[in-house]
Amino acid sequence: MQLPLLHLDDRVAAFAKPSGLLVHRGWGDAPVVFVDLAERALGRKVFPVHRLDRATSGVLLVALDAAAAALLGAQFEQGLAQKRYLALVRGVPPERGCIDHPIPRREGGPRVPAVTEFERLHALERYAVVEARPRTGRLHQVRRHLKHISHPIIGDVNYGKGEHNRLFRERY
Repeated sequence: MQLPLLHLDDRVAAFAKPSGLLVHRGWGDAPVVFVDLAERALGRKVFPVHRLDRATSGVLLVALDAAAAALLGAQFEQGLAQKRYLALVRGVPPERGCIDHPIPRREGGPRVPAVTEFERLHALERYAVVEARPRTGRLHQVRRHLKHISHPIIGDVNYGKGEHNRLFRERY
């Protein structure tokens, strides 16, 4: 498998991560992870600047040296760089909102502050497309927060609505 390279300069690269690919080792027994493919594509060590869930596709930034990784990581922490997610959700949420709901850092762990802002971009009869902007970086934050406001992501079998989401995930 080859990752589409979206940007490359002397300090950073951006790749399109497909759904179903782990970013790095440690969350399962995947024979190949994103970091392996990025290092193979560039012929050098890379430093992931952020994560995307296995089920999430999107742009993933990697630094090409430790100093660039520290700088970019600090920019995310300070809010100078942001993640934005597009999601197809069940139901029609408000035009915009802020979900301020603590979630566990890890499954079963103590709850910690978590904030996600969202904006509805398009709505159909029973579905909507939203842009979600997490302000904190918790495990499965966007997925959990959208479920918390009763608008789960279509196709999300962990935080979604049973058979309905399984059907979408299998067919699309």
